[in-house]
Amino acid sequence: MVAQITPISFRYSHTIGRQETRGGDGFFHPVAVKRGPGELLYVLSRGTETPVFFPCKRVTVCTVDEEYIDQFGFKVHPEDAVRSAADGALFWPTSIALDSLGNAYVADEWLNRISVFDRDGEFIQKWGDPGSSEGKIDRPSGMEFDAEDNLYIVDSRNHRIQVFAKDGKFLSTWGTQGSEDGQLNFPWGIDIDQNGDVYVADWRNDRIQKFTADGHFLMKFGSAGSDYGQFNRPTGVAVDKDGTIYVADFKNDRVQIFDADGDFITSLSGEATVSKWGQERVNIDPTYVRGREIAQNLEEREKAFQGPIAVDVDDEGRLFVSEVPRHRVQVFHKRYANFEGGAL
Repeated sequence: MVAQITPISFRYSHTIGRQETRGGDGFFHPVAVKRGPGELLYVLSRGTETPVFFPCKRVTVCTVDEEYIDQFGFKVHPEDAVRSAADGALFWPTSIALDSLGNAYVADEWLNRISVFDRDGEFIQKWGDPGSSEGKIDRPSGMEFDAEDNLYIVDSRNHRIQVFAKDGKFLSTWGTQGSEDGQLNFPWGIDIDQNGDVYVADWRNDRIQKFTADGHFLMKFGSAGSDYGQFNRPTGVAVDKDGTIYVADFKNDRVQIFDADGDFITSLSGEATVSKWGQERVNIDPTYVRGREIAQNLEEREKAFQGPIAVDVDDEGRLFVSEVPRHRVQVFHKRYANFEGGAL
């Protein structure tokens, strides 16, 4: 259910995805979701922690209406990838970002590198070196491009944000480990608003911090806990064109929503239904159909978020929430109350 404070509410739309280890129309432990051009949606599957099973580690491209388009990121023979960390191979992917040309950048925390793919999913380049000095990275997680096509990377184990040009040229860095204002402790997610300000999901500190583009601290909100406005390991953050802030509250199994000042608005706990792809899989075998018919309270149990790890929003007011253990993305619509008390 939705804990609601007017004038904003959120209406559940539909669910995208199903568990699929070997690719095609499904996901396997999706850790990131990104709206692309047109109606495209990019979903990054991390797969298992064992790096030899490569088809489960991939980027799936589909539409918002769940039409399968393509997949990429695993077009490497597993033995070659293990021996040489081959170009285009993904081991422990964490996030995806799209530049202004539609090229996809995928962060890999095992390889400590960024892999770049063109709009057709073909490998273009890779860059990144492990370490703690400027320009080196240690367990990169969230990524986001600014309006100038500079890439902001959450350098998680170095407890900082680093900024690179598209070709991997180091530009700047800021952040140190700690819990004071402006300090970070194993940060994870990141987003940039229309003013160029940067929002970071400060994972270990259970809070969201806001910075200027060059790293000056602006504000923070959140603390450890399960009450509204508190977090238990926030992993994803997104900001829409109105300044509304969305946070994937990972261990509290919910998404919390805040206004531009960091004041709590509402919390979503999930309303999932069976996706188109999921229903296709069920219909293949009559025993699946029968099993769902006799299962008690199945629809209610399937609704709830479980491990919501990433959020993204688009200019149409749609919210996309990726859930790791349930291999799916839930979609919601932002709604505004009108002056007569109804909803627009």
